[in-house]
Amino acid sequence: MTHIEYRLHAFDLASKRGFADGNMFGHLLQEKLGKFAPDKRAVLVECVKRYLIPAIPRLLITTLSRTHNPIRIADTETVDDVEDITVAIPEELVLKVAAELSAKSGSEA
Repeated sequence: MTHIEYRLHAFDLASKRGFADGNMFGHLLQEKLGKFAPDKRAVLVECVKRYLIPAIPRLLITTLSRTHNPIRIADTETVDDVEDITVAIPEELVLKVAAELSAKSGSEA
């Protein structure tokens, strides 16, 4: 069985094209969940909040709904001192987050 990990890099928080232009989990979600997949950007935002942000000692982040990369540092921030921080997330955790978001949106309907 292949063990796939996705790498979240702190430097992506400073780029409007970061995290594969906001599409980091698009292929995975489409392949594994198809039409039942939650929004790929929502999954990205939640994974960054859960796994990358806790690894960074300080950062103010902002979420943006109509851009390529939906989660970035605030305009007043810089990643210069933390740009080399990277967190690896197993595919299973990404799919777990996706399932939680799907269940949450299903219960809100």
